[in-house]
Amino acid sequence: MLRSAATLLLVLATALPLASQAGAPETLTLRDLAQRPDRWPATVKLARDFKFSGGAVARAGQAVKIVEFSGGQVLVDAGGDLLFEIPPQDCDLLEGANAAWKALSPAQRALDPATVEKDSSLWPERVACFAGFVLEDGTELAPGLEYEFLGLERGELSLWSAQHRSKLGATIAQTDLVVRARARLALEPEQRSSRIAAALAQGLVDSAGKPVSSEAAAKAKLYVLYYSASWCQPCHKFSPSLVKLVNESAAANPGLFVALMSSDEKDADLLAYMREAKMPWPALPLTRLQTTPALLGHAAGSIPHLVVLDRHGKVLTSSMQEGRYVGPEKALEDLKKLLASGIAK
Repeated sequence: MLRSAATLLLVLATALPLASQAGAPETLTLRDLAQRPDRWPATVKLARDFKFSGGAVARAGQAVKIVEFSGGQVLVDAGGDLLFEIPPQDCDLLEGANAAWKALSPAQRALDPATVEKDSSLWPERVACFAGFVLEDGTELAPGLEYEFLGLERGELSLWSAQHRSKLGATIAQTDLVVRARARLALEPEQRSSRIAAALAQGLVDSAGKPVSSEAAAKAKLYVLYYSASWCQPCHKFSPSLVKLVNESAAANPGLFVALMSSDEKDADLLAYMREAKMPWPALPLTRLQTTPALLGHAAGSIPHLVVLDRHGKVLTSSMQEGRYVGPEKALEDLKKLLASGIAK
């Protein structure tokens, strides 16, 4: 059966979440692969030719990507908008899956979605999404594209399309999150890079407009991103509270790193705002923020907006609660509690 990419957008939009794992098998069966994209090989080879109306042909031996397998037919992508279903025996799905499975360590095989959700150090910078999307303006994003990974909560991923400046949502089963997490699991915890530190590695400036070293950001354990602007009156009202807390807490919390995410179009306005508010932290100018997906993706529709993240980008609290903007005051109170817990010592 030949499917169009547009149809696939609807098929995968309701994909089931990954089933809970009751132990990793030594050898995979087809049943073990159903709705488990983390166990599929990167590609499979066709066992015979497939011919379609219009003259399209997929040849025996051709490598194709698996898009969907729920235990029956395998939906594959041969490129050129050629999506079609085949029986599992018409490709080397099972052989390829077991070859890749045997190359994994026992710990990598045992890794499940629940563990990945709890351990943010396993979160990758980007993920590929098997599902397609339709944006509000009607733009279709094809299945298989990569997106910036923003976070994971209750089995739902927040993704960011830098090209379309849009936040997207997907289930774990619709992405290769677990596959990429396995690669990070092979590293010692202290060797797992911080996505937020990497995003803050360039572009930070002080209130005089001079570049700021990213060394402190690289070592931080707790990140506070303050989305604000000089033209925002509520920001002027809130900023003193944050300045006061940081000034009182910084010495006892060397792992705390705060940065202003500017919405000012002119750097001169940004710098004047920093000096006026006596902000003791650096800022990321708007021009730099707009090209930094890991930070831009956490922006909300309103400011002042406060986002508190752990070292690997897990949102611990923010001005957005259950998808609704509630202002920065609650996030500020939560930040006080986090600092009292010793997380940034």
